[in-house]
Amino acid sequence: MALSNNITGDFSHSCHICSMKSPMFNLLSKEELDLVTRTKKRVLFKAGEIIVKQGAPLSHVISFTSGLAKVYIEDSGNRNLLLHFVKPTQFLGSPGIYAGSIHYFSVAAIENSSVCFIEINVFKKIIRENCDFANAFMEDVSQKGIFNYKRFISLTHKNMPGRIADGLIYLMQEISTSTSIKISRQDLADFTGMSKDSVVRTLKELSTDNILKINTDTIEILNLEKLQRISEKG
Repeated sequence: MALSNNITGDFSHSCHICSMKSPMFNLLSKEELDLVTRTKKRVLFKAGEIIVKQGAPLSHVISFTSGLAKVYIEDSGNRNLLLHFVKPTQFLGSPGIYAGSIHYFSVAAIENSSVCFIEINVFKKIIRENCDFANAFMEDVSQKGIFNYKRFISLTHKNMPGRIADGLIYLMQEISTSTSIKISRQDLADFTGMSKDSVVRTLKELSTDNILKINTDTIEILNLEKLQRISEKG
């Protein structure tokens, strides 16, 4: 992946004092943090820009430091399956680190964002030499895998209101941290495996039942208890 655009000039900024680095980096030694500081590249992305392209060679791993992005799989039918969202202090690895050396998903900025690209050879060196960091990384990858397994069950076994409920509860708890959620109808469709028209229709039904309040760019949860029951019944 080329890193020629929007690269910040402050490469001297130390990972030691960065408040937005992944908690996993607290497991690194001073020498390892020095190595990351010397070799990382911090890149700024505008909303809508591609951070990682599915199928591209994997040359870096990513530490997300500001903004919000979506992680999704592209298919040949010009439809996307949105896997999850990534926010500050989260670390974004990939199965391609040790299999295929390519990105198996795309990442796009939803808001203006900044990420630190860490060279894959530096990352692998740390993995080999720091067992605590390696264990934390594997735990993070495992948790993401478990989350995706649960989501696939939701997408294949639940009805449309159940899928919408699952998606909105996740967004409220993990991304928005409030009952007011900002997400486009298309992203919600890609996240729930539905068409955009089906999402709009289901949101309208939930709004009529006074479970949600639908605004132009936000969805507000009015009755979380009812939404959770819809999620459970599916």
